[in-house]
Parts: sequence; C-alpha cells; structure tokens
Amino acid sequence: MPIYEFKCDDCDHCFEKLCFASEQEAHFECPNCGSENTHKLMSCASFMGGSKGGFCSPNSSSGFS
Repeated sequence: MPIYEFKCDDCDHCFEKLCFASEQEAHFECPNCGSENTHKLMSCASFMGGSKGGFCSPNSSSGFS
C-alpha cells in the first residue's frame, strides 16, 4: 500500500495518505480544512529518480501531517 502526497486546492495544505489500489484516483478530505477539493501530487521519486518528497516542501507553510 503506497503512500501518496496530496495537496488541498482550497487551503494549499499538503498531506500524505496511504492508499489502496482502488483508492488511487479518489479525492481525500484535507486534514487541515476538511475540503475534498484535493489532488494527488507527482513525487520527485516517480519522475526524477530522487528520494525526496514531492512538490510540497516540508519547510513550506503548508507542511505535512
């Protein structure tokens, strides 16, 4: 069960979620504001071969939960 990074389109909060294969295209509720207006981010590891996270920096104001 892979961990995916998501970003809320309403409050710009970034969060991680464990997803089953059947849930990969689902929109998950933002833990910060409760909105389901979220989208999955492409991680650096999946397209650049790096091992660091996706487009949301842990040092950003959005942070991870």
